[in-house]
Amino acid sequence: MPIEERADFQTHWTTFGEGESDVLLFHCTMGTLGAWRGLTQCLPQGHQSIAFDLPGHGKSGAFTGERDFQDLSCSIGKTFLDRPMHLIGHSFGGSVALRLALEVPEMLRSLVLIEPVMMNLAFADDPAFKHTYDADHQAYFDAYMAGDHETAAREFSLLWGDGRDWLDIPELVRAQMIEKIPMIYAADSKVYRDEYGFAEPGKLDVISVPVLLMEGAESHFSVAQMNAALDRRLSDSTRSMIDGAGHMLPITHPQETAQAISEFWKMRPATRRGPIFA
Repeated sequence: MPIEERADFQTHWTTFGEGESDVLLFHCTMGTLGAWRGLTQCLPQGHQSIAFDLPGHGKSGAFTGERDFQDLSCSIGKTFLDRPMHLIGHSFGGSVALRLALEVPEMLRSLVLIEPVMMNLAFADDPAFKHTYDADHQAYFDAYMAGDHETAAREFSLLWGDGRDWLDIPELVRAQMIEKIPMIYAADSKVYRDEYGFAEPGKLDVISVPVLLMEGAESHFSVAQMNAALDRRLSDSTRSMIDGAGHMLPITHPQETAQAISEFWKMRPATRRGPIFA
């Protein structure tokens, strides 16, 4: 598991599985590349997955804010795209995968977005929904702006966690969430305020590969709104719901999530570079 300079940033990365290196994974904020271990064990044989710790996460370098969080994450991701690959992104990682699909579409074989936090698209389609979303996140936002990172992490976990009560989460994990809660705010410039312009009319038209949009049946109500907004903009998209799962479905339901991905690869032939599944 090397740690090396990628896009001028100390990046920790690894591989899962054996075979052709044709899957690139992007984890969620406050997570690490280890989040993919269970899911990759359930993917079909013959696929090797590459995963890296996002800036400020795991064993990668500290995030200082000198470079935009998503900009830097995308730059690192591009260094692994030396061949067309399947991209799988979860939550904020889904926004990174989506942006790469826009910037290097020739390097995609397929795109799997697991609860991508593209609030900006849902807001563009339904401005009133932004008020609903903001009201539901007010306790988290107020605590964060007041510098109370513990309360902010607790409130965020309530909205976007794995369903456990705060005190049921191991103390070490809670401490890590409190430490990393600023990364949520660092992501807002692109996924909430849309400084990149994801919601611009026709922006996503360049994506012609098959796209799988995944969500948990028990997830935050905004997820369905975001995936619906993506579904309206994509030319070849499929939606999949995992029963009993919440936002952390790749971790809590790795087998079910991997099965949905496997079926998608088998049933949806790629529009580029031959078949998706071999």
